[in-house]
Amino acid sequence: MQAKEDRDRSPEGRFKYLAEKRVGKALTAIRSIANLSDRKNYEYSEDQVIQIISALDNAVQEVKDDFARNKRQRERGGNFELK
Repeated sequence: MQAKEDRDRSPEGRFKYLAEKRVGKALTAIRSIANLSDRKNYEYSEDQVIQIISALDNAVQEVKDDFARNKRQRERGGNFELK
């Protein structure tokens, strides 16, 4: 990770910096959830597994939708022309 004073403060630089931090934290949290699958240490039902995976799938779909929505808005913007 870059020193605070060396960071790129452009919108792209801020995006990259924050994305790397946030995605790293999300992946760590997901791995922690995966550790719950160890039957030696935990008891759980198939319904509970389905609930966990469904919640994670829904969260990922929301992220995909947000990026797709913003992409569509960018693609539409700037194309207006009076004739």
